[in-house]
Amino acid sequence: MLQNFYQSLPDDLSQEVFETLASNAKVKIERIISQGHSTPVEEWYDQSQYEWVMLLKGEAQLEFEDAQLVTLKPGDYLTLAPHQKHRVASTSSEDETLWLAVFYDAE
Repeated sequence: MLQNFYQSLPDDLSQEVFETLASNAKVKIERIISQGHSTPVEEWYDQSQYEWVMLLKGEAQLEFEDAQLVTLKPGDYLTLAPHQKHRVASTSSEDETLWLAVFYDAE
């Protein structure tokens, strides 16, 4: 069934939205929708899988445990290693920020 990544966005973005687009035992592909969201201060994502993430719309800043701050604009992508602690420092508040995230094991 044909779908469009940029369509069917939820009306209520009071919370960040995580939608699984496809998955199996080894890989999960998500659409993440943010608007003015950030990870609470002192909270860190610490995942056991790799995460490849691409920003498709909006703007965001990721902060890493070593205090490095990375700004992402549409088209930017990066790979986060397992247990590479990070948090979303900010996302655009004027419009949706759309992420494509792929979670996978090293094997």
